[in-house]
Amino acid sequence: MPAKDRYLMLDAVRGSAVLLMIFFHVAYDLSLFRFADIDIIQDPFWYWLPRLIVSLFLICAGVSLALVHKNGIQWHHAVKRLIKIGGWALVITLVTYVLFPENYIFFGALHCIATASLAGVFFVRRPKLSFLCGLLLLASDWVFRPTLFPLNRWLGVSPFDYLPFYPWFGVVLIGIYLESLHLHQIALKRNAVIRSLGFMGRHSLKIYLLHRPLLFGSFFLLYNLL
Repeated sequence: MPAKDRYLMLDAVRGSAVLLMIFFHVAYDLSLFRFADIDIIQDPFWYWLPRLIVSLFLICAGVSLALVHKNGIQWHHAVKRLIKIGGWALVITLVTYVLFPENYIFFGALHCIATASLAGVFFVRRPKLSFLCGLLLLASDWVFRPTLFPLNRWLGVSPFDYLPFYPWFGVVLIGIYLESLHLHQIALKRNAVIRSLGFMGRHSLKIYLLHRPLLFGSFFLLYNLL
């Protein structure tokens, strides 16, 4: 989204998700390298935190999608976004496959956002339908817990990050609906905190790509030095 068309509220929410993501990954690495006793799997707080983070990112993706295509589908933008995000998703898959063949990321957050951004363009002019479909996707998963495409079991992989299109596309659809409520236009005071969150939100992809190898590499180095 061009800088002149950006909304501080949207960037601040995305920046908050970035900050929480870094916080979670610090805790994850502290637990992984046994620097701290943190139950990432069983503790309710650590179970729900990454789901909150992912939901914030996907809602922002849905709102942004609706803003870009609200006056008609911009296919050049959709294809450009698919190539950009999908390209980085492919890089993540290849790198993690080489380094961690038993835990490589074959469909993580970027894979989900890339595919959802393409599928979501067909809903941007229908916010109420988007909301209904989003609720149906999430509710059906919550109630029935279906495993329609157990790719991780088929591939024999326990991925570090797995964000299947179903049901998470439903969160993007809800984001499309939220754009119609104009929540992104809520004015925020431009204090130091909000400006910092806005900056992180504007550069969320770069931070997402860089923070994980930097954190993991730092903890790995520290673990081997101690």
